[in-house]
Amino acid sequence: MGATVSTCKLVGAFRGSNGQPCYVMFEQTYSKNVYPHTPKWNAQCFGDLAATLKMIFASASSCEGGMLQGAGGRSITPEGYIAGWLKELENPVSMPDCLIELNVADKHYSPIAQGDFDRVKTVMQAMGKQDMVTELEAGNTIAVSLHRDNELLSEVFDGVHAGAWRVIPSYEIPVQGIRDASLGYKPQKAKVYDVTVPRFLKIHEGDSNILMQGADGRWRCAGWAYSIIAEYVTGLWQAELDEPGSYRARVKAYRNAVEAAASIPASGITVVVDTTVPLESYQQSNVEGVLKKIAHTRVGGEVHLCVPTDQDELYYVARLPSACTSWVMTGSEPTMGAPIVTAPMEQLSLLA
Repeated sequence: MGATVSTCKLVGAFRGSNGQPCYVMFEQTYSKNVYPHTPKWNAQCFGDLAATLKMIFASASSCEGGMLQGAGGRSITPEGYIAGWLKELENPVSMPDCLIELNVADKHYSPIAQGDFDRVKTVMQAMGKQDMVTELEAGNTIAVSLHRDNELLSEVFDGVHAGAWRVIPSYEIPVQGIRDASLGYKPQKAKVYDVTVPRFLKIHEGDSNILMQGADGRWRCAGWAYSIIAEYVTGLWQAELDEPGSYRARVKAYRNAVEAAASIPASGITVVVDTTVPLESYQQSNVEGVLKKIAHTRVGGEVHLCVPTDQDELYYVARLPSACTSWVMTGSEPTMGAPIVTAPMEQLSLLA
C-alpha cells in the first residue's frame, strides 16, 4: 500500500439552516504507487466547525508514519498539515445553494452505496425524514438542498462512513470560487494553557514498542512510537477548538516525550495478564498463543511473565492485548524529565 501525496487544499463554506457556517473539505491528492502521478481533486466531507477540525486532525495523524506526504512526496509533520488546513479555513470559498440528488445503488460512485443504506436510513429516520427513506426504498431519486439540508449531508457524508465525493464530483469543486472571509474561522490564539503528557518507557533499544503510564498508574504497551503520536493527534481536535493555536506545542511536547523515553530497567518488571478480563475472540487467541510460546506462572486469575531477553519472544509479549496486560515494576522506575518545548507561554506538566 503506497503513501498518499497531498498537493493542494481547499475549503468551501456556506451558511447552513441554523445560520452557522458549514464547511466542505476538498483535497488534491495522488497515490505514490499509482502511475502516472496525476493529482486529482476530491470532496472529503461536509460538517460544522467541530466536525471539520475533527477530520483535519484525523487526516493529519497519517503524516506521523509517512502514509500522508506533501507535494513531491516530501515528509511533512501533522503540525504542518494542520496549519495548511487552518489557513484555508480562515478564508474559504463561498458555495451557493444547489440541489444534490440522492439515490441508492450498488456502484462505486453512487450517492448512497447499497451496503451503507441501513446507516443512512437510520440517520434520516432520526432526523424525521421518513418520507426520504420511503422514496429511496422505492428505488427513486430524491433532491436535497445544499444549504437547507446541510445537517443531513453532514451526517451522511461525514468522510468516515461516506465521502462527499459521492455527491460532489471533481469537476464541480469550486477551485476558482470567490473567497469569503466572513464564513471563515480565524480565532484569537490562546495565550496560556496546560501541555500535559503521559510518561513513556521503551521496552528495548532494539524495539519500537513504547510503554505508557495510564491515569491509573499502570504501565501498558501502547504500540509503536509513531502510532502513539498519531493516535494523540487524532484526538487533539477538541483541545484545539477549546484553546486555538495550542496544537503545535502539544504535539511537539508529546513527540519529545515519546522520543526521549528511557528504556525499562533490565530487571524488576513482571508482565501481568489478567485472565478475567473479557476479550474478543482474536485477542483471546493472541493471549493463548503467547502463553504456549513463553514460560509463565499463574497466580489466581493472573498470568505472570518475565520480560523476555529474546527479541522474538519480546515481539509476542509486546503485542498482548493492553486491555488485560500491564507491566508491573517491582523495582525503582527510571527518572524521567519533563519534555522540552520552546513555547514559554505554555505551562508544562508531566503526569506522575
